[in-house]
Amino acid sequence: MSFFFGRRHSISGAPPLHDDAMPTTLRRRSSQPHVRPPATEPRAQGGMFHELFRRHQDLDHDHDQGREQGHGHERGQDGETMKGVTNTATATVAAGQVESSPNDKTTASTEQPPSEEVRRKPTARTKSHTKLSTPSAETELAREDTEFLFSGAPVFLLDKGRHCHWYLQVIFPFDDHDPFIQNLWDRRPLAHASFTLCTLHAHLPLPDGWVIQGDNTPVRLECWKRAAAPKRASFDVGIFETPNMLSMYGREPGTIGSCHFLELPICDAVRYVGPEVPRPMAGYMHLSSLPASAAYELMEHYQDPYSRCEDGTVHDRKELLCEGPLAWRRIGVRDIGLRTLVERLRELADVRDEILHGTKATSIMDRESVHELSRELFTNFLYPLPHFMMQGINNPHGIKAQIKALTVVLATPGAWANFSLAEWRLRAGQLLWEAAPHVDGDFLDPSGCDKPWVHPTLERKWYLVQMLLAGELLLRLDATVRVGILGHSNELRPSMRDMLDFDRTRNGKVDWDIVVVRRLMDSFDISYVPDEPAVAPDEPSSPSSPTHQKSERHHHRFFENFIHRSEPPPVGPVESSWNCKLIPSRVHLQMQGLFVFADNIGWPGLETVKARLQSKIGDDPTNQAIVDVYNTPTHNVVPDGLELGSNIDEMYSRSPSRRRLLLHCAQDTGEIGGWITRSWLSGFVMPGEMINHLLMATMLENDPEAMAQLGPVVNLYGGVSYSGRSWWSKECIVGRVLASLDGTKESMGWISSPVVPKASQTSEDIHNSWFEVVVKPVPQLTGKPRIKQGQKLTHESSPLPVRNTQCGAFSLPTDGPVDGVKVTFEGLSFSGRDGQQPLQGSPHLVAHKSCMTVTLASETIKLPRTLSLPLTYNVQFIASHECRPPGGFISSPNTPSASSAGTGTDTNSSSASSSGSSHKHHRLPGHPLYRTYAYKVLSLDALPEPSAPETISLDRMGMGRTLSHHQHQHQQHEVIVLDARGSRDKETLARAWCASAGHNAIIGRVGRTCLACCIREAYALSVKTVIRVGEGHPSRTPSVQTIPV
Repeated sequence: MSFFFGRRHSISGAPPLHDDAMPTTLRRRSSQPHVRPPATEPRAQGGMFHELFRRHQDLDHDHDQGREQGHGHERGQDGETMKGVTNTATATVAAGQVESSPNDKTTASTEQPPSEEVRRKPTARTKSHTKLSTPSAETELAREDTEFLFSGAPVFLLDKGRHCHWYLQVIFPFDDHDPFIQNLWDRRPLAHASFTLCTLHAHLPLPDGWVIQGDNTPVRLECWKRAAAPKRASFDVGIFETPNMLSMYGREPGTIGSCHFLELPICDAVRYVGPEVPRPMAGYMHLSSLPASAAYELMEHYQDPYSRCEDGTVHDRKELLCEGPLAWRRIGVRDIGLRTLVERLRELADVRDEILHGTKATSIMDRESVHELSRELFTNFLYPLPHFMMQGINNPHGIKAQIKALTVVLATPGAWANFSLAEWRLRAGQLLWEAAPHVDGDFLDPSGCDKPWVHPTLERKWYLVQMLLAGELLLRLDATVRVGILGHSNELRPSMRDMLDFDRTRNGKVDWDIVVVRRLMDSFDISYVPDEPAVAPDEPSSPSSPTHQKSERHHHRFFENFIHRSEPPPVGPVESSWNCKLIPSRVHLQMQGLFVFADNIGWPGLETVKARLQSKIGDDPTNQAIVDVYNTPTHNVVPDGLELGSNIDEMYSRSPSRRRLLLHCAQDTGEIGGWITRSWLSGFVMPGEMINHLLMATMLENDPEAMAQLGPVVNLYGGVSYSGRSWWSKECIVGRVLASLDGTKESMGWISSPVVPKASQTSEDIHNSWFEVVVKPVPQLTGKPRIKQGQKLTHESSPLPVRNTQCGAFSLPTDGPVDGVKVTFEGLSFSGRDGQQPLQGSPHLVAHKSCMTVTLASETIKLPRTLSLPLTYNVQFIASHECRPPGGFISSPNTPSASSAGTGTDTNSSSASSSGSSHKHHRLPGHPLYRTYAYKVLSLDALPEPSAPETISLDRMGMGRTLSHHQHQHQQHEVIVLDARGSRDKETLARAWCASAGHNAIIGRVGRTCLACCIREAYALSVKTVIRVGEGHPSRTPSVQTIPV
């Protein structure tokens, strides 16, 4: 069942086959009220968490003794004492005490601070706080104490899906009964229903009218329902965009969620690399050296249908189109009439609509029998399967033969547009609405071929053929599930061998074909109109002279002479593929989403764009203006003097700082954008980061003033200065660093900032220009990425990573008073190569060095000093996952904070602050932290100079290895906690330091995530740094989105 449905479920209880699996003993407990057992109940030996993490009980006990880290103060390289922000308290509960280990090391003081007693919130019957007895540090925590202390603490684990892909899950093992805790997130909800096109992951549908604007508060809703929502699901191919786009928008500005971060090393851009280099089959290359019998057999079957599908040939799609019907036959595809093609595609779309929205569950087999489906497929669209492809198939007209034929044809390398590549997902609408020849992208130039079947709309027709075959495959797979499995049909019941054969034949390209055709059917009403559009120049222009073809290889001519290839059949009248009409069905929803995006990033031309689009489209979704817009091809031209470079190289560029896209240069001022605008307004948007690109590009295409100032070429991985502000893609490190400043706005992968960069040579602001900011990748660890280390990830995030649960093994790190460091942001500057040359580049300015300048002042610095930090590395900032500390209070009024002990700070003032804060709240200031989680707290005035980042793995048990030879092999690896509380400028400095040092960082806000949970998450994700932000002492903020009623 899971083979066909493809959705990921919780992993089974079977033991894992390798070390990367998560511990099989880690399961949520049954939902039950959070109450203490009676006092007479015998205490569970060892506690519940011992069983949850029993697989780690054999870890070397020496690490527990030898790799302990003091959580108070550390001395910096300059010899000055670094101010800490933690208050290591001792948590005392009814049966045990959590205190600093006597073996913990501190460099500032050898005396242990007085203990603070942490008690649970008194019940209604309690009239006074009776002091509990203080047990020894060797006392074992009981099960009920463990459940209480670690309630609300997130634990990270990996859930195994299809194709060896792992998915991050965050659980709260002791809080299944509490929906408030189960709804804690590290990401923000999407701001509009149209933005859900970014993902394939399951999510709650957004109700009609849902909008989040301005202060991130949803609008008031009268009715919580979703009109026209599907009543049931259809076949799920079982793939998702990678990384997860639901996790791209972290709770903090410029951040991502932990799931998105973990999937970056295995994202689609890494998994799918292309395009493949065209090559003929191996035997064809060495035909003259083959024995006569082998050469004859090869030649005999050269023209057979499907002969060039699985023989190792990698086709060139453009050459395949020029070779015509005879070449299409070799991959099993007939020369399909346009009317037959469009009417069948419309019929498939109607069947899918009935499946999703009909009054009862249905499938395509309720309309057509298996024999009728076979006759339709193998008579009009594909050739019948040859004998060599019938292995394991008894009935050549059965559903299995049809599925195999469709899968093999669509999986033919190089023959189709490959939507597994992110570049093709972005340009999915270019073939539908832009007329050939295309001035950018990897497309066919029909003027370079004089064959009678080559016409300007041939490539669009070939695209529709691909969609038709994908739709035929989708509905047959859906019927197999509904009728064969759920309906228990003997005729369609697939065997395990059938499942394995299908999984072997299909690939990522076929999976994404199914995703794209679903979006096509969901977005358009498809129809055939025989009359050609009057404005479309559909007749092929007589080519001046055939372009010089690639020289025919000697073995090619030799091969053709032997097989006596027959001439292709006569070609009938060429029909324009613009006779296939696509009418969008969700224009107004998409237009509203565009306005929400523009408002949330503060785009200055929003009112102009609103008036322009509303006047052209109107309020009627079926008006003739929309029909005309979507069925009139657009013609794009390159302005004089604009150099684009190689279209193919630019399209498939994997540069982290550049993704260029040519906007539509309108010849008519009343025209509505080009293929980019049509893609967004129709909802024909592929899952992934493409939604961010299309939103910004659509806004620019329909803002004539911005187009005049900035030009038609945009850099979707860079930034732009315009109208006194700057806008940055979230893919650019500059945007992620500036996102923490006041006045910044963010929406759907774009960040608006009041900061305008300066040229370092002239110190003048750079206005009305696009930027490309060159960065270095963050040094990666050798071996497998963290998302493929399930056991280690779960172990590193566990509150109880080892069997030892003595009270003395825990500490309670808290945030102390805000330090006196003052940071003032001064500006951002760009420079050319070597940091000395002026900015150059066309059509965009290329910043080879970007520096952020701040002024730093503190009590330890006599005079304010100016720091200039280069944003060198492409680091990521991850929003910490929210936690909820357990109920209780700190009763000791005289415990000094970690920052006051040993630094000469007045203890009484610190204690008063801490005590006052403690009595305000009825929850502990955080969760306890096990002693092997080593960390070091740094104040911003004690930051070391950025150096080459260490390629080490954060591993509490000493399994990490430093690759730099000059460092000691057994150096203690620890998380760096940067105290950036108190102002936005301090957080910006901390982010800039991470970018200059090459450290990814967890952004942990006081009041949302406690310090202990931030440190555990950093270990789980193998992140070096935690940045603590906020305004000081925690004041617990609402954990779920507040919605006005």
